[in-house]
Amino acid sequence: MAVTSSFPTGIQGRWGLVELVVTREDIRADASWRMHEARHAVIVHLGGPMKRLETEMDGITARPGPPAAGDIWVVPAGRRYASQASGGRIRYGVLYVEPEALAGLAGAEDSGIAPRFAHRDEFLYRGVERLAELIGQEDDLSGMLGASLGQALTAHLAQRYRTGDAGTGPRGPRLSERAQARLQERIHAHLGDRITLDDLAAIAGMSTHALLVAFRQAFGTTPAQYVIAQRLRRARWLLANTAQDITAIALETGFASHSHLTTAFRRHLGLAPRDFRRRWREDV
Repeated sequence: MAVTSSFPTGIQGRWGLVELVVTREDIRADASWRMHEARHAVIVHLGGPMKRLETEMDGITARPGPPAAGDIWVVPAGRRYASQASGGRIRYGVLYVEPEALAGLAGAEDSGIAPRFAHRDEFLYRGVERLAELIGQEDDLSGMLGASLGQALTAHLAQRYRTGDAGTGPRGPRLSERAQARLQERIHAHLGDRITLDDLAAIAGMSTHALLVAFRQAFGTTPAQYVIAQRLRRARWLLANTAQDITAIALETGFASHSHLTTAFRRHLGLAPRDFRRRWREDV
């Protein structure tokens, strides 16, 4: 397979079968990236404003809206990935993992993983952030820590994202990748509206019960938790990149009130929207 990538080269480190490249890029003019790798790749948005992002993987397009720090894209080995974006000065990491590193982990010989668009995975996010801090550190302890982190991230990918099973995985209804993309598109386009299981089941072409099973299998969470995560993701972006008041942001992202958004923010992120906005501006 011809291996191609148009991602600019940043600082990089390698620990066995795991490599991390961290890049800072100015995308005030439109930027585009392409990837076709023999390795699995996890793209992690580490910071900086994006106003627009559109991604495509093997002909399936996703427009999840601007990402927040910690959002990830999982690109399985052999898949063709392309994206277009505009915004400001951003920082992102691309974690590359050789497929053979996953083989035999999580009780399966299969080394394939499932794709993800604009997914939230705190373990991968924090792990990549920590691994980035070790790039360029040549002492023995940093080398051992980097190898341990790389192994932990690989095991996490195998456990949470692997495809297929060795005869022991759950059977039942499954969502095709196109059905997953349609569901994501619907949810992202209607975050401020009422979203029901019946609506999502109709899009997927299955019963609500089958959708609950298939959705968890595909996304690793329930439809309700996925919608909450996407609403909070959009709210974070609006808090960081606009001057809208918090009540307006709450209503735009599907929360009933300022207090409803604040409760969700504290439960999931550990701080209030006002504090999030203040900290983000201090960091910038």
